[in-house]
Amino acid sequence: MTHTDDRILEYLSSVSTATAWEIAYEQGIEGDRRRIENRCRVLANAGCVDVYFRDVGLDDEYEITGWGEMYLDGDVDAELRRPLPAVRPPDKVRPGWWAGFG
Repeated sequence: MTHTDDRILEYLSSVSTATAWEIAYEQGIEGDRRRIENRCRVLANAGCVDVYFRDVGLDDEYEITGWGEMYLDGDVDAELRRPLPAVRPPDKVRPGWWAGFG
């Protein structure tokens, strides 16, 4: 967990739901909305945040989960809640000959 993750979770615990832009604006977190959005995705993969996907052109909304609340309370160690890596899309996998296997 980074300092930015802590600030995101603290803000989400004080509101019901928020977009990445709202979090960045209200917390004064340096960096752009995309950085906050990426950190929210990591927190969602770790189970600390729920993502509510909205229509095209609208930002997704994020809400803190029970795991996120327990992390803020100090009941959960962040090292135990690591996100699982996503499977690579088929077009991003290197062919066998790339590594000399084919």
